Amino acid sequence: MRKHKASYEGEQVIDIPKKILSKCARTPLIQRLYINRMGIFPHAINHYYKRESGQVSYAVLLHCFDGEGWIIMGNKKFILKAGDAYIIPPFSAHSYGASTSYPWSISWMHIAGSSASEISDAVKLVQKDAPVHTVYSEERNNLFNLMLKTLSKGFSVSNLLYANLILPNYLGSFIAADNFNSLSATIPAEENVIDEAIQFMRNHIEEKITVEEVARHSGMSVSFFFKQFKKNTGYSPVAYFNFLKIQKAIQLIHTTKYNIGEVGLKIGIDDPYYFSRLFKKQMGVSPRQYIHEFISPAGADQ
Repeated sequence: MRKHKASYEGEQVIDIPKKILSKCARTPLIQRLYINRMGIFPHAINHYYKRESGQVSYAVLLHCFDGEGWIIMGNKKFILKAGDAYIIPPFSAHSYGASTSYPWSISWMHIAGSSASEISDAVKLVQKDAPVHTVYSEERNNLFNLMLKTLSKGFSVSNLLYANLILPNYLGSFIAADNFNSLSATIPAEENVIDEAIQFMRNHIEEKITVEEVARHSGMSVSFFFKQFKKNTGYSPVAYFNFLKIQKAIQLIHTTKYNIGEVGLKIGIDDPYYFSRLFKKQMGVSPRQYIHEFISPAGADQ
């Protein structure tokens, strides 16, 4: 329910006809996720919607780029300010609207398809039940505008495919917002330090360095370094260093210049049994099985 039939200066809306949506639902490449409606509401005074449980089968993505608004989901109310986004799952009761004193400007999208309900679940994997905060990203804006522009040209098969194949990348900018900062955005100092720590690990891949050594190189206490490293990478420093070692081992295996024991030594592991266990833990197969499957003539990629 839209409380006021309002229009907003600069408003843009693309509403895809039902017969075209049926075509999207039958097209294998995009049937899991496709755009139902999308648009931009600048300075959306009196903007308000309310939907009852089970009313809509699509997900709703709201991205506030100026001003302020609110969303109510169940008994929770969230405030969205510039840079905030929220994905409302299909079939859920909700309402949202613009602030009366500082109305939001939003880009928005209704997303249908067999996987529409999974979008908000994916967000919850990396974000608690709260709005996702993003930094300004020209790349994200360009993706949205490209989808909008493409669909505004008509609903040919090529336009539908092109716009909807951009959609997952656009959604990824909210699902993994921390990894989708524009090149011009200011990178927090701790991220630069973690990047330098990772490079330090790469430069010493043949050695047995400790967390204490990496923390000291980064100018942090061990406990603070561990916390920041886990926050930025999702791995403990030891697990990440082992990840780098095995990825380096794979590169060396593909050169076919070294046997398994020599590969282990090249990444600072002199115990072949430990190397094999670590390799299998990460890759799911032992080094010998990996070679047989991917490197030997019978299993190599051609």
